[in-house]
Amino acid sequence: MHYSTLFLAVAILTLGVLLENESAQAQNAQPHYFVAPDGSDANPGTKDKPWATLEHARDVIRGRKTQGDWRATGHPLIVAVRGGTYFLKQPLTFSPADSGEANEPIIYAAYGNEKPIFSGGERITGWKAANGRWTTTIPDVVASQWSFARLSVNGQSRSRPRLPKKGFYYVHGEMEPTAANKGKGMDRFMFSPGNIKANWSNLSDVEVLGFQVWSMARLRVASVDETAGVVNFTGHTMGMESYQKLPRGGRYILDNVKEALSEPGEFYLDTKSGLLTYLPMPGEKLEKAEIIAPRLNQLMTFDGDVAKRAWVQNIQFRGLTFAHTNWKTPDGGYSFVQAEAPLTAAISATGARNLVFDNCRILQTGQWAMALNTGCKNNRVTGCEMLDLGAGGIKIGEMRAFDDDEAVASDNRVEECLFAHGGRLHPAAVGVWIGHSPNNKVLHNEIFDFYYTGISPGWSWGYNRSLSHHNEIAYNHIHQIGQGVLSDMGGIYTLGAGEGNHLHHNLIHDVDSFSYGGWGIYFDEGTAKILAENNVVYNTKSAGFHQHYGKENVVRNNIFAFGREAQLMRTRPEPEHFTLDINHNIVLYKDAPLLGSNWEGTNYKLDSNIYWRSDGKPVTFPKNMTFEQWKATGQDKNSLIADPLFANAAKYDFRLKPDSPALKLGFQPIDVSGAGRTKAPAYKSIMARAFPVYEAPPALPVEQNFENASVGSKAPDASTHEDSAQATARVSNETAATGKHSLKFTDAPGGKARYNPHVFWQPHFKSGLATSSFYLRPELGAQISHEWRDSNGPYHTGPSIYIEADGTLRVGGQKFAQLPHGAWTKFDISCQLGEAANGQWNLTVTLPNQAPISGKFACDKDFRALDWLGFVSNADDHAVFYLDDLKVLPGK
Repeated sequence: MHYSTLFLAVAILTLGVLLENESAQAQNAQPHYFVAPDGSDANPGTKDKPWATLEHARDVIRGRKTQGDWRATGHPLIVAVRGGTYFLKQPLTFSPADSGEANEPIIYAAYGNEKPIFSGGERITGWKAANGRWTTTIPDVVASQWSFARLSVNGQSRSRPRLPKKGFYYVHGEMEPTAANKGKGMDRFMFSPGNIKANWSNLSDVEVLGFQVWSMARLRVASVDETAGVVNFTGHTMGMESYQKLPRGGRYILDNVKEALSEPGEFYLDTKSGLLTYLPMPGEKLEKAEIIAPRLNQLMTFDGDVAKRAWVQNIQFRGLTFAHTNWKTPDGGYSFVQAEAPLTAAISATGARNLVFDNCRILQTGQWAMALNTGCKNNRVTGCEMLDLGAGGIKIGEMRAFDDDEAVASDNRVEECLFAHGGRLHPAAVGVWIGHSPNNKVLHNEIFDFYYTGISPGWSWGYNRSLSHHNEIAYNHIHQIGQGVLSDMGGIYTLGAGEGNHLHHNLIHDVDSFSYGGWGIYFDEGTAKILAENNVVYNTKSAGFHQHYGKENVVRNNIFAFGREAQLMRTRPEPEHFTLDINHNIVLYKDAPLLGSNWEGTNYKLDSNIYWRSDGKPVTFPKNMTFEQWKATGQDKNSLIADPLFANAAKYDFRLKPDSPALKLGFQPIDVSGAGRTKAPAYKSIMARAFPVYEAPPALPVEQNFENASVGSKAPDASTHEDSAQATARVSNETAATGKHSLKFTDAPGGKARYNPHVFWQPHFKSGLATSSFYLRPELGAQISHEWRDSNGPYHTGPSIYIEADGTLRVGGQKFAQLPHGAWTKFDISCQLGEAANGQWNLTVTLPNQAPISGKFACDKDFRALDWLGFVSNADDHAVFYLDDLKVLPGK
């Protein structure tokens, strides 16, 4: 039975369990109102009138304060909420007038052991069962007043029908935006025959979920041309950068396809007729089913006024459940650059101080669970569970850095909470996100089953101002992150976060990206002066630790184990300042390299570390250096290659035996037994994945003559990286090997990276003979490199050529031919892949009006897959070259 009433507490003894933290303060609380469901008398013999709703209770308290009728007893005012589901017609709002006092907080708490639920949904009734389907008609849907993307059946989420039923579809061809969206973002692509149908019902309700790199775009279908194989969208992605595109070979899913309604647990809402159809799961009975559809986007808001310094404060919520918030994709679709930071939350606060959420639950949201926005300080979220989330768990702070300190969210505490099953609608969301916000504590939380990142402090790029400083992130258990859905992520990911951030005693494992970038601890984009110590990280796809670029960071006394691509990674050298100090760590691995990516330069320090390779092979360093050669460079002078003697590393027991050499080197034992929640039983769930498991991308042959690309556009179906308006790679009609168009690379001095501009394709050939052919026309001064790579980190290199400024063609450092400037030369390359790979490749060069010349060359013996094929302009002055008639094909 469900109730829709609210009770004022009797005495603290009734609520003792819920009010543990305030028990001493509330010992002398006096009983107030007794209320009963539906207005009946809860306590025989009393004459008090019941309060029917939480809003009424709030308004009574507000009225008493306004009229001066406040107890001033020095004890909390406790509002007890009886069990049942409270279906909200609008979000509960709290203003400064609803505040308590520091020594007289207002506490809204579950009565005894009862379970009150505040729902933003509505119970769906009027069902009819026939032919294995349940159907009902919703008038508000017909009137275009309601739509929803999720459904709750007996407390479990149900989803809309998708295609394909397993795995992904893949973009057949990238297309330039239409004229209306030129330069704004991608608004169409080509699809493979049969993947999208023009005659589908309610075509404008079909959504394309386009997986990019570290984000996913939700785009509504505008039209479909099956003959041309083109789908057009009502809006566009957020931008035109490579990570915001919908490239050839990119994954996508079709959501909300009526014709795909076929599997138990799926539902379809026909927005034209209002008909809701549900396919029940085995064992579900209509007469016993409680079906709730979300209606409200938010459940509770706290509306302080920062400008007036009017705060909502000293209010507490204990033992309450908040559930069922909605998401509707806007008419123009939705996409965002990173972390789904702009989305709203079920519980959202602005100008809130000293709020407490204790032992509460937030379930089945359409967007985030909770947001502590502008001006939120000294709030506590403890012992809460945030599960089955459309986006992420909790957001703290904003995407902008305020100059007004009172507007800066700070000093908040998130402790002993569970964040699980996130990103159900928006996979790029984060368990705990901290924007421009300092002095927060994120302690003893468990975060798992997310598709992007666990905890992410910081929101600045480069070395721009960051207010994300002096945050403590400690004793968290973070696992099942990424799960092969998105890329470029971390268990803990810092984005330009600043001085004083302290990451310690976190247990991080099983971080798995789709392509690159599944890291345990990841310092990105100008992260500076962060200390990461006493963390245990294992089973990561790319590496246990990675610094893209940063300044004066310290990584000490951590355990990094079993990275699959490398163990420690660093990308950008940055010779202008000291970047990284890695000391007193233990690194254990099997077969991947110890140090991956880029360790050029000397502006970093590694020392007093223990390295051990459990497969018995020698430990090597960059450029295949031995340990002694590496130490001769000045690095790791006091480090050891030795078995650290873990208790049982195979079972991830990283306690050290008493005679461990790491202890003699000064390593301090790490106790992460307290990582995660310590005051709640272990949580287990069999909740299904929201997105398909990782699968290898399909082979993508390339046949590009640039004739169908407009002049000035980037290369179709490729990733283009330019350094400035002067260092570009764009389609040109100035010259061509055949036809009228070619791809023109223009270099210029003063760029940040000598390897820009560069353009690459991703063929994803895994076996057999791979062949490529193309024409190059170098002009005077052009320096060109062409290379094949696999997707490992660090990658293995296949065929590779280099053309010097004077036209000398070198292969393996040796001169092979002299190319003329201002003329087209043809290249033909072939190489065996997969099991047939033998570390050799073939090259044929046909100079203008000359007979072909051929040779066989050696490449990396471990090169077995063609995942990257690129052309790079390496000049550091004004230079031009052209590319035309590129073909990359699987051979016979």
